[in-house]
Amino acid sequence: MRICLLSYRGNPYCGGQGVYLYYLSEALASRGHQVTVLVGPPYPLEMGWAELVRVPNHNFINKLGESAIPRENPFSVFKPFDFAELFLSRLGNNPEPLFFSLRAYQWLRQRLAEGEKFDIVHDNQSLGYGLLLIKSLGIPVISTVHHPLQIDRKEDLKQMPGLIARAKRSLYYPLVMQKIVAKRLDKLITVSESSRSLISSWYKIPEHKIETIPNGVDLDFFQRKPEIEKIPGRIIFVGSSEDRKKGILYLLCALKRIEDEKAHLIIIDGRLSPERVYAKNLVKGMGLSARVSFLEKISREQLVMEYNKAEVVVMPSLFEGFGLPALEAMASGCALIATRAGGLREVVGEGEDGGGILVEPGNEKELLEALNKILDNPALRKNLEERGKRRAQKYSWKKVNKEIERVYEQELKKGGKNAG
Repeated sequence: MRICLLSYRGNPYCGGQGVYLYYLSEALASRGHQVTVLVGPPYPLEMGWAELVRVPNHNFINKLGESAIPRENPFSVFKPFDFAELFLSRLGNNPEPLFFSLRAYQWLRQRLAEGEKFDIVHDNQSLGYGLLLIKSLGIPVISTVHHPLQIDRKEDLKQMPGLIARAKRSLYYPLVMQKIVAKRLDKLITVSESSRSLISSWYKIPEHKIETIPNGVDLDFFQRKPEIEKIPGRIIFVGSSEDRKKGILYLLCALKRIEDEKAHLIIIDGRLSPERVYAKNLVKGMGLSARVSFLEKISREQLVMEYNKAEVVVMPSLFEGFGLPALEAMASGCALIATRAGGLREVVGEGEDGGGILVEPGNEKELLEALNKILDNPALRKNLEERGKRRAQKYSWKKVNKEIERVYEQELKKGGKNAG
């Protein structure tokens, strides 16, 4: 098949859309499919198995004042899409998904005019209006929705201080657009039964129209490396430290109540920048600067090393559509603490078949108790490490690829005038 994958962000460093894009494209190419990847910044690593098309934008949403205007070419912001994107970002809206999808439509329309054919277009969570324009070209369009963004907005508003800040944040998420687009695509894929239920509820889409295909993990890459010794008291968190639904607040509150010499936290965030200060301010305000370190944009190889050096990985999320870092941690043989939030409960499992300790989201006391248990009990850590490795074996990108191929084939049977 000739497949075009779309992702408005390609961050490859930890969790989320970029990791999904990277491994899905590789798995599809390994099966002999021709893969073209259209992706916005931050861009992914090189993909020798696919045609990689970088779709630029000025990242207005993360730039303030004069920094939003590129000094090397200030007049570039007056191009229609760029100017509209700048205007909407100044109103507090996140226009990235919309304008990425419109630029992707322009690119695909040009390619089709040049005689190229695509069998299917697979979007990765943008759900922009441009997808409906792409569909009008006669190509089947499906989208992977990791979870509805209504969850992000809910948690942001709950934790943000001040009425004005909450009012501005309520405008950030393109919820109406995503609901309209999701209902009109050929098929939706999601990564957990929890997300499937929420997507159906928020977008008013019957559950039978949404396929649940869990994420995978590269079991050849993420594994326990016996030559790497565990560092006593080392805790790691992998994910966006700016995202309030990741529960970093509760992890820091628990850390503050653990004896100083007993634990040190490493926060691994692939999108740290001067503007992203939520977690940094929490750390400083709690007096934890000496006990918390930040790592930014580390390589996949270094990430595996960090998992192997840690005594425990913590995912204190208030919600997760899936929770890729939990799966990576289990595959790497690291003791895991996670919450029962969203798809995490499905990924980690419970009881003797579970790959970690589960606690209630937002429960600082339970999180503290779980941390103390693991840090004080080497036998328990070893047991969790072995259980996690067994649990991770149930997930692989080969399985993911087969299921997604099945969805592609179902949609291709319906036909499309510009399908290959």
